[in-house]
Amino acid sequence: MAFVSYGWYFTFVQGFVYLFLIYLQGFSPKKMVNPWKTYVKLSAVLMGSHGLTKGSLAFLNYPAQLMFKSTKVLPVMVMGAFIPGLRRKYPAHKYVSAILLVLGLILFTLADAQISPSFSVIGVIMVIGALVMDSFLGNLQEVIFNMNPETTQMEMLFCSTVVGLPLLIPPMVLTGEVFEAWNSCSEVMICLCSLDYHWLEELGCSLRSLFMLDSERQHHWRNMSF
Repeated sequence: MAFVSYGWYFTFVQGFVYLFLIYLQGFSPKKMVNPWKTYVKLSAVLMGSHGLTKGSLAFLNYPAQLMFKSTKVLPVMVMGAFIPGLRRKYPAHKYVSAILLVLGLILFTLADAQISPSFSVIGVIMVIGALVMDSFLGNLQEVIFNMNPETTQMEMLFCSTVVGLPLLIPPMVLTGEVFEAWNSCSEVMICLCSLDYHWLEELGCSLRSLFMLDSERQHHWRNMSF
């Protein structure tokens, strides 16, 4: 039986896990310092990145996907030079290092495509799409922090999740995942076990997201201090 990864569906489930954990932390919309419209673009790329990343596992093995995701430094650097409000400039040696990293990935990909039973061009395209989304994600987060230094990582995660959840409905319906994922859980009678596993997984993802946002903010304040 072929492995199926319901990327959009589990991203949708992940969003509710995020909101539940944020609720336990005591955050509410009354504590927001930015308007909802601030998070529209961020929400779109966040949900797109998560959905494509999870969905690519139906076509790629995990090591190959991880290798692709580890090269997001190059698109993030390139996009940071064009996004208004940032216009970052990096020294030449950093670009050279990033390019060498990507070349190493290409060699790995060519070898893995020959020996792996779970490797597809579709998966590569999906991961590349996720990388493009990631290149906007980190930079858009920094733009929001620059725009309003009082923004908290909790607000950013809460608002981007609330705004992003409705954006997941069209791809779930168009791909049929919303029905297939539910039926799969029901047919094999492991719905509760699957949810238990994914709650643990999404708990880890949620904590990682909060940590990354906190790291971004600390990096931002360190740069401002100089």
